[in-house]
Amino acid sequence: MSFGTRLTNVRKDKKIAQSELAIKAGIHVNVLGRYERSEATPSVEVAAKLADALDVSLDYLVGKADIDIDQSLLNKVLVIQPLPDEDREHILYSIDGLIQHAKTRIAYKK
Repeated sequence: MSFGTRLTNVRKDKKIAQSELAIKAGIHVNVLGRYERSEATPSVEVAAKLADALDVSLDYLVGKADIDIDQSLLNKVLVIQPLPDEDREHILYSIDGLIQHAKTRIAYKK
């Protein structure tokens, strides 16, 4: 999938107008339209601004990753990472238990 197609799909999935995205990324709406139509390719800096404005990773936006990682989940991981080892282990143990519970619940719904 081209950058322009992915950009358009993400923008539409998030229900953001071209004009709103252009303002958030600090570019002209006509330039954004050219990116979406694959008539032009943004610089890395502009692509990063677009990814930030869309709340997706740059890797996802440029097609290097097929999974759109939820930015709020990533932010939680970044908060957990610098905690002391003992705290981090307790938090991850709790998360593992909740994940297992959710998987079991889903499996029995089928």
